[in-house]
Amino acid sequence: MSINTIIKNLPEKSGIYKMLDNKNSVIYVGKASNLKKRVSSYFTKSSQSVKTSRLVDNIKSIETIITKNEEEALILENNLIKKFKPKYNILLRDDKSYPYIYIDTNHNFPLAKFYRGVKSKTDGIYFGPFTEVYKVRHVLKLVQKIFKLRSCENSFFKNRKKPCIQYQINRCDAPCMDYINKSEYDESLQNAILFLQGKNDTIIKNLTSKMNKHSKSLEYEKASDYRDKISMIRSIARPKKLIEDHADVDIISSAEDHKNIFIDIFVIRNGINLGNIPFQFKIKVYMSKNSILDSFIKQYYLKNIPPNKIVLSHKSENHSTLETYLASKYNKKIKLISSNRKPYSEWLSMCTINSENRMRNYSLADKKNNYLENLSESFQQSIKIKNIICFDISHFSGSNAIGASVWFNKNGPAKNMYRKYNLDHINKSDDYAAMKDILKRRFQKLKHEENVPDMLIVDGGKGQITQANSVVKELGIKNIIILGLVKGEKRKSDNDRVIDSRYNDITLQISSVNMRLLQSIRDEAHRFAITGQRKRRSKTTYASLLDEVPGIGEVKKNEILNFFGGIQGVLKASVSELSRVPGISVNIANNIHTYLKKK
Repeated sequence: MSINTIIKNLPEKSGIYKMLDNKNSVIYVGKASNLKKRVSSYFTKSSQSVKTSRLVDNIKSIETIITKNEEEALILENNLIKKFKPKYNILLRDDKSYPYIYIDTNHNFPLAKFYRGVKSKTDGIYFGPFTEVYKVRHVLKLVQKIFKLRSCENSFFKNRKKPCIQYQINRCDAPCMDYINKSEYDESLQNAILFLQGKNDTIIKNLTSKMNKHSKSLEYEKASDYRDKISMIRSIARPKKLIEDHADVDIISSAEDHKNIFIDIFVIRNGINLGNIPFQFKIKVYMSKNSILDSFIKQYYLKNIPPNKIVLSHKSENHSTLETYLASKYNKKIKLISSNRKPYSEWLSMCTINSENRMRNYSLADKKNNYLENLSESFQQSIKIKNIICFDISHFSGSNAIGASVWFNKNGPAKNMYRKYNLDHINKSDDYAAMKDILKRRFQKLKHEENVPDMLIVDGGKGQITQANSVVKELGIKNIIILGLVKGEKRKSDNDRVIDSRYNDITLQISSVNMRLLQSIRDEAHRFAITGQRKRRSKTTYASLLDEVPGIGEVKKNEILNFFGGIQGVLKASVSELSRVPGISVNIANNIHTYLKKK
């Protein structure tokens, strides 16, 4: 039967359609609210794109299955894609379940443990899903360290005759031995639950009260324990807040190049960012970005429990159908949001940056598209570039200077080859002497290891290149390309210039792709250097900052440090948080905040 005859006889009802090739293999599965209209659209020349025409060229037959409604068609489409694995559909090959933290509330002394599997609707409390196993284990260690909840199974707990090693290393209060009563354990449990929910103000208020109580009773060891807990909670929990006043949200962002689409689901629970779940798909010849995203969303949420809000980068073709089906399946209202209004646009923009960065990193590391081979062709030399080293200097008004080198190979950044150097012995603000020093120290070792790179990049112009030429000549190193990257007018990347070892401007000889590669390597060296410099400066700058704040005496300083558990907590505090300290008014809090931010 011809395709035209099949189309003429298609029903105007909801269902799925299977497209088959000349071997009678299923090459595409789709769904439609009106089968006749949807299938006919593939063969209408006016609506055909180049990509769609390639799919149509391979279609030799079409089969359909009628369903009661579009929701049923949605489920059937998903099942058939998994069954046939059609060439032109994307297939979500992610059959694993994501990990949770589970608290068993049925026991008198509930345990907190790692959990993976189907969630029970009546048994215990679940926190997650987390996107990576190590994050779950890390949070569980924190819960044990701060709140000392047990982690042993009930059978182990029941048969204990003496405390286990967790008690000995101060990670459990040994309820199995009655070393802690139920009311005290319940208090720790409730604080742990608040911690996992990101509700830290209540915990800190309670712990601060107890810290002060023990301090007044001269029980300094117990007071210091509470101080340490406050410090840990502030340093660990607070930075995870991503979306204030919003409980559960999934944000789906994407980025694409000519071969692949990169999709990330950012999991937000109780306003806390639990990380991203990354996916990557090859772009099929006929598929648009929106059709890939639609197919992905259908497959993912038919298996994984969605939150109440899902923020999308596009308007789904199956928007209302998918909302209706998910609400029915999971017995709750679920909203798909593709609005350009704030705050959704801000959330999506932030997450899209991460997807784009993942795409760029993949492109750099893609062996089938080795940029180092392309870079070699830009230079009229016989050197095949396999390794690149780049140097940068960072300092703060001449002090706390740090030198840094980064290393790139065909797989992208090789972080095991990164190095940082202290430059206290170099005169302040002498960038040329500093550059020569780190070049010599690094290349002496690389020469000894017989691992000299093929290209050397310095962040700077003629002065820095002169130092590089000098060191290379002094050490007798040959067959190395030396480049300097000079920041352009108004420090815009489009105006950057590339200088070779003879001080010639070769910017126009380098393709835009290779220019972006050199800039990304230079930017990575700058990031690595400035991160090291800031860490070093913080060690010396923050030691006695509160002593320098006008109007803060010894008593108020101690009150502030006790309240926040140390200087790091103070540095992260807002004006409103500072004003909660006893004896600190809003004006004083504002003065402290302003002074510390300047520093």
